[in-house]
Amino acid sequence: MSLGRNRVVATLGIIASMILSPASIWGATIRDDVPDSSYLALAASPEYAPVGTFVNSWGYTGCGTLIAPDWVLTAAHMLTAASSGTFTINGTSYTSTQLISNPGWTGAATNGYDFGLVHLSSPVTGVTPATLYTGSSDFAQIGTFVGYGFTGTGLTGYQLPPDTLKRAFQNVIDGDYGNPSLLLGCDFDNPHTTANNFFGSTEPLPLEGCVAPGDSGGGVFITIDSQTYLEGVISFVAGTSASGGNGNSVYGDVSGFGRVSAFAPWIDGIVGVPEPPVFALLAGAGLFVLLGRRRASS
Repeated sequence: MSLGRNRVVATLGIIASMILSPASIWGATIRDDVPDSSYLALAASPEYAPVGTFVNSWGYTGCGTLIAPDWVLTAAHMLTAASSGTFTINGTSYTSTQLISNPGWTGAATNGYDFGLVHLSSPVTGVTPATLYTGSSDFAQIGTFVGYGFTGTGLTGYQLPPDTLKRAFQNVIDGDYGNPSLLLGCDFDNPHTTANNFFGSTEPLPLEGCVAPGDSGGGVFITIDSQTYLEGVISFVAGTSASGGNGNSVYGDVSGFGRVSAFAPWIDGIVGVPEPPVFALLAGAGLFVLLGRRRASS
């Protein structure tokens, strides 16, 4: 479902104040009728191993996704006013040597430019970097959102304190905020009533959820033809008319994320990984990891 820009501003106007609050970080709330263990198990799947935590120099904590042995993709608002950061993945922490925000980022979540890159002081070992999605078939796909931080249910919203566990939830990518070439999203459907529906179908997925404090910069993944790709970077959560407008990750709230496909040229220009030659594509995926990162064209 695509909304006009005027309606988006009216219903999601609280986004900017939420996203820029220094005390705020972004995680996942879950269905109240599904055990938390199911969300933890989904996050533990090998294809989501590239997602780790990122803490910047002034203590702002969120997430990032490894896209090359020494490069992490995160949200630009994670890098605001920071001079350095630490990326932790697979039990090991890596310090940054460079923080780069997309030049289009102005601090407004709905502009879609909430992308940042972190260069690490040494390559990450033991984790295969995520494959970027560069196609155009992501709308209406099932997205898997992966991150750390606060949790709760659609009835309670996110709860304190955070438990720092890695969770993943799934939602149909079926909404936009007036800028669909850069920014997509989804709503948190209530399994007990259709009253909280905002985008698309009213039927929640078995592991439906919503981003909440702890997840900024985390990954949104899609699977096409048995291949899992990094499709988006988590940017914000916002209240809607269907949820009461508080933006505390309850049923009816919406998750927003930037589309990786729109920023792949910018990412490649900085990370500097060349397109693999045709013979390498035929030789096997192992070479791509050695080169740094794979890209999808489907």
